Amino acid sequence: MNQSSHNLHEPIEVDATFSRSILGHCQPVAFRLPSGREVQIAQVGLVHPKYDGLKTIYAFDLTDGATDYRITLDTDSLNWYLEFEGDHYE
Repeated sequence: MNQSSHNLHEPIEVDATFSRSILGHCQPVAFRLPSGREVQIAQVGLVHPKYDGLKTIYAFDLTDGATDYRITLDTDSLNWYLEFEGDHYE
C-alpha cells in the first residue's frame, strides 16, 4: 500500500445531514474535491471541535473505504475545508 498523505486547506462543497439524533448534530455524507470528483463517505470516525479564539472549527475524520480524509467546518463562515487526504488503514 502506498503510504502517502497530503495536508491541505482547500475549500470544498459538502452534503451533510443535521439532526438532533446524530452525535454532534451534523454528519457529512459526501463532498466534492476541488478537482470535481465526488467522494461518498462510508464511515465517520472522530468528530472534535478546535477553538480559534471565539471561533469553533469542527474536524471530521472520515473514510470512503479506500482513502482517509479530515474535513473541517468553520462555524464562523460556515465554510468547509479538506485538511487531510491519505491512505486508509484498518
